[in-house]
Amino acid sequence: MRRLNIHCLIILAFFFLIVSPSLLAQEESEESVRIENSDQEASSEGSEPAEAEKGWNKVVMPFSYQNIQVPRALWEHLRNSLLKEGVKEKALEDYAIVPISLKVEVFSEDKTVLKDGLNQRIIYQEGGGALDLFESLVGKGLFYIRFSPSLVDDHPFHLFYISDSPLKERGQETLGNGCHKIFDLSDKASVFLENNGMKVTSSKKHYLHLMAGTYVFFQFIEDRLYLGYIQLLDSRYPQFSCKSV
Repeated sequence: MRRLNIHCLIILAFFFLIVSPSLLAQEESEESVRIENSDQEASSEGSEPAEAEKGWNKVVMPFSYQNIQVPRALWEHLRNSLLKEGVKEKALEDYAIVPISLKVEVFSEDKTVLKDGLNQRIIYQEGGGALDLFESLVGKGLFYIRFSPSLVDDHPFHLFYISDSPLKERGQETLGNGCHKIFDLSDKASVFLENNGMKVTSSKKHYLHLMAGTYVFFQFIEDRLYLGYIQLLDSRYPQFSCKSV
């Protein structure tokens, strides 16, 4: 198994993360990297039939090489957080990346909010993918978003958020989290993972102001970096993303 230096993370663009050209002035090495396959359940069939569980629809997303853009600074944040956790500097010079699968659940007590009145359970394979809420939301009302990354139990993990929610003034209120800002949500991860997850509303695009962006989960165990992401967006409303500003 080939090992990977922390600085070589940037060249994973061909897999599932790509550095934003506007944020990276110099090109990194184009040397190919071999990535360990995770033991997660995989499927290339796309959507599966509705689950037996009443009121839920399960979708297994096919593996995709579609790239997302993240700032190079993310990798420095990642490295620093692992050092603070107690990972040795030497360990960060020689390790393998293991892409993880993730489950996202979008659900509501109001059957008019979600498509066909069904809660959605979406499975992402081998590193993650984009969650376009255009596929799920059809009405106005309260709903929940809950993440379930396939991390190793009983080991510390981290959650970073790269915002794609531009700041907007609405009266005395400021909405959004800013463009390309990086937040360490590790200490608040339970809000997204446990109980019902994050409570939001589709009214006035509250869910986009609050959650639009990319969520990166990772943990370092022995000589392996377990890594996955979810990019949350709604393609119907590009004006609520940073590409519009």
